[in-house]
Amino acid sequence: MRPIDVWGLALGAIIGWGCFVLPGSAFLPKAGPLGTAMGMLIGALLIVIIALSYGYLIRNFPISGGEFIYTKETIGKRNAFVCGWGMILAYWSLIPLNATALALISRYMFPGIVQQGLLYQIAGWDVYAGEVILASAFIVIMAIINIRGIKEAAWLQTGIALTLVGCILVITFITMCTADLSNLEPGFPDGRRWWKGVFSIVAMAPWAFIGFDCIPQSAEEYNFSHKKSTGIMISAILVAALLYIAICAVTATGLKPWQELLADRNNWPTGHVVRNTLGLAGLIILGIAMFCAVISGMNAFYISTSRLMYAMAVEGSLPKIFGQLSPKYGTPKNAILFIMAASLFAPWFGREILIWIVDMTSVGAAIVFAYTTASAAILANRQNDKGRMWLGIAGCLCSLFFLSLLIIPGMPGYLSFQSRVVLLIWIFIGFVFYLNIRKSYVKGQN
Repeated sequence: MRPIDVWGLALGAIIGWGCFVLPGSAFLPKAGPLGTAMGMLIGALLIVIIALSYGYLIRNFPISGGEFIYTKETIGKRNAFVCGWGMILAYWSLIPLNATALALISRYMFPGIVQQGLLYQIAGWDVYAGEVILASAFIVIMAIINIRGIKEAAWLQTGIALTLVGCILVITFITMCTADLSNLEPGFPDGRRWWKGVFSIVAMAPWAFIGFDCIPQSAEEYNFSHKKSTGIMISAILVAALLYIAICAVTATGLKPWQELLADRNNWPTGHVVRNTLGLAGLIILGIAMFCAVISGMNAFYISTSRLMYAMAVEGSLPKIFGQLSPKYGTPKNAILFIMAASLFAPWFGREILIWIVDMTSVGAAIVFAYTTASAAILANRQNDKGRMWLGIAGCLCSLFFLSLLIIPGMPGYLSFQSRVVLLIWIFIGFVFYLNIRKSYVKGQN
């Protein structure tokens, strides 16, 4: 993988369906245009602090497995299992979620074409046979591409990521030149303190920027010095923050006040604004951008999840079958097929249940970030690198700050009831699984 391939992997993983759907359903309602911009920038800077520890660890452990390996080598096997278990769920859940986002694109751009064969309704979301087939087809296609090898997947990822950035820039530039910018007022939602809005966006940063940490998962497949990985991660995070802010700004220019645009729950605010402002051509560009975001997200998390499962299987914390490579392509075929099979169940349950899962991915990501930065601090202390040690401590504090916003009642980002239930189920399953492998895995070590 070339540097541009790794950058495309990270950016494509960060920017998924949420960049286009959440401005109208979460970002603007919580914080408004200015509050969203402030929250995204603050969150990005905190994530950059965490990314610096990632770059340090990649140079010391240039092997697949990322956070799992870092935690194992510095803190111990038990904690490594917790870290790896959280990351598997966080990565995997974003594959079917991105796949089901294709239904949203089709509902708005090609109404009635894919929405054929109404099956049932779950949590207010109509499940159609046509949409299930569409999402399932893309899950299978992306699995085949990844089985065939990292080179093919990387070329695809790079092209899609660059197309994604280009489309968003075109939409933003034309919209800002033609729209009434006074529609961006007020900067914050009425009836809510501005700082609560800002920090509700900051609380979403682990979810919003999850994906930069895909880079360590394929560290064995770089064709360049691992020293470049830090700069690649930071640039991907900052570009992603600007893209989030750009789409939110585009959405908010639709009406004055912008709150009226968000009142229609059955509307897709971003698509509505682009269609009214730029016409069919703009909507097509937006559709291409969202399609690229969905496909790049699926591809990136296929790569990352399969490499993580491979590393954990090699270490004995997952069944050995996931550590076997394809004789023909040299890829973790069994892990990819398992991810595909697990993902194929998701389209049958509608998007609402998946959103509950993704709502708590920020918790898993924050925990993993805390483990990783703590690992960097411990390793730097062993190597007598005080600067890196304090940087790791700062990153760990940022991670714990993210976690506090999500799990402490009354905080701006406190999880919904459904998300808390899903989180407890995930913890219980992990505990049961750990009990089954602890004797062979831990072998009396911490």
